[in-house]
Amino acid sequence: MTEQMSKRVSYFLFLTMAVSSFVSFEPAPYDLLMILFIALGFLFSLYKITEQIVFPIVIACIFLVSNLVSLFFVREMSGSILFTGITFYLALTWVALVTLGQKLKQFNLQLVFNGYLISACIAAILGSLAYFQMMPASDEMLMFGRAKAFFKDPNVFGPFLVATALFAICMTEIHKKIFFSKVLYYITFFILIMGIILSFSRAAWGNLAISLTIYLFILKKEMIRKRIKTFLLLFFIGVPVFSYFIQTPMVEDLFEHRLGYQGYDDNRFDTQKVVFTTGLSNPLGVGGGQSDNVVQKSPHNLYARVFTENGIFGV
Repeated sequence: MTEQMSKRVSYFLFLTMAVSSFVSFEPAPYDLLMILFIALGFLFSLYKITEQIVFPIVIACIFLVSNLVSLFFVREMSGSILFTGITFYLALTWVALVTLGQKLKQFNLQLVFNGYLISACIAAILGSLAYFQMMPASDEMLMFGRAKAFFKDPNVFGPFLVATALFAICMTEIHKKIFFSKVLYYITFFILIMGIILSFSRAAWGNLAISLTIYLFILKKEMIRKRIKTFLLLFFIGVPVFSYFIQTPMVEDLFEHRLGYQGYDDNRFDTQKVVFTTGLSNPLGVGGGQSDNVVQKSPHNLYARVFTENGIFGV
């Protein structure tokens, strides 16, 4: 790939990622741009399969084959075909990005991720402003009183912000960044954390806690001093600020409610048990998207869903 082509591809992906938080309707702008990118990638041979990614691609192919096999046992074909088609689209997206990443330089990859960061930051700001009723049509960006911005569900909005929060804090540790850039990344990090909190998604909270802990404590020897500075800054500034934030009247009640055991948790766990039992009696799966039809409820568990819908080979 030539340098000019690499820049064009990077800017196109930057734009694609920059609109990735606007998904209140389907197909979203991100989907249209990504489908175009995948097609152009094959047309211009942009992808490169190296030895390191052969095994993951083989595993992905086995998973996709299990999706096709499970279609023979479907109860409601039209919905399952749509679900399976989306699964193939997501798998192709992953393959395209991973194989393209073998050709792009680090600078270009950072440019692409900055597009994701900008999109996430916009979503976090809009969601936060909507939560505090500080913008027109705020209720359109809320669900059950929880921030969702232009997503359909707060449980999607919250996790969407986690990876970019880690990226923002990572960029503050790159020694070439000037002071202003570091401050900007820190501000962005705190904006994203606020968005994650206001999503009131327990999955997002847990994702952030585990991911940030792993990030802070798994490091190279030459990064120890920088990581200590990051840890101290987050501890002495971030903890007090967000402790105060979650105790404000507009946040505290819902935060405490979401942090506790929910009345529907028992039903959710019972649903997952039924879904796993169904998977044991259908070793080749019941078809993509069919677990909701089997128990009339979403299992809210990816492993339970995959095991039931795609069988043992899907897992």
